[in-house]
Amino acid sequence: MKTVDEARELAQTMVELGKAVGRKTVAVITDMSQPLGRAIGNRLEILEALEILQGQGRQDITHFICELAQIMLGLANVNKTVEEVRQHLENGHALAKFEEMVQAQGGDLEDLYRPVNVAHVVEIPAQETGVISALPAMEFGLYAMRLGAGRAVKSDALDYETGIVFEKKVGDSVQKGEIVAKVYTNGKISPQLVTDFQKYVKINDRMQSLREIIEIIS
Repeated sequence: MKTVDEARELAQTMVELGKAVGRKTVAVITDMSQPLGRAIGNRLEILEALEILQGQGRQDITHFICELAQIMLGLANVNKTVEEVRQHLENGHALAKFEEMVQAQGGDLEDLYRPVNVAHVVEIPAQETGVISALPAMEFGLYAMRLGAGRAVKSDALDYETGIVFEKKVGDSVQKGEIVAKVYTNGKISPQLVTDFQKYVKINDRMQSLREIIEIIS
């Protein structure tokens, strides 16, 4: 949704639908002025999820994941603090359970952990010095789709390896020329595609703070 009001209206509708069929339902409205994690793209997002499950994820996305887990546990009448949830990431219990689930469904753990395999990794430098103020999730989602990470229409082929990994997020300081992100692609990146990426990176001279969860509807 483009606005918080539109998101709130949709969230309330979804919660009411859930309750109408006897399901405990909670909707979480999140800020999409940047991607929630560092990665966009199928394999890249899996690798980031594994980092988080190993307690090695970026602090902001890890805290957000723990908040979501706390909400989901609450729906099952299991009361845990965010810190208690985090301990399951740090002590390996969450990762062990995930691996157990993958194996139970016939998944290949060796393939799960393999690194991304692309022909090109292009570093995107900052065009100025300052503080990252926005990395619009919609714009970068569409950009990743141009790399093959998403579909414009149902018949489009997916390239599961391509995508974006951000080295900087909203609120991080950056020097001109410092790497903001890396683009993973099996096609050549033209100078125009680099320029297109850079124009979506918003930088100003003020410190920024961002809260992933805007509102919880229940």
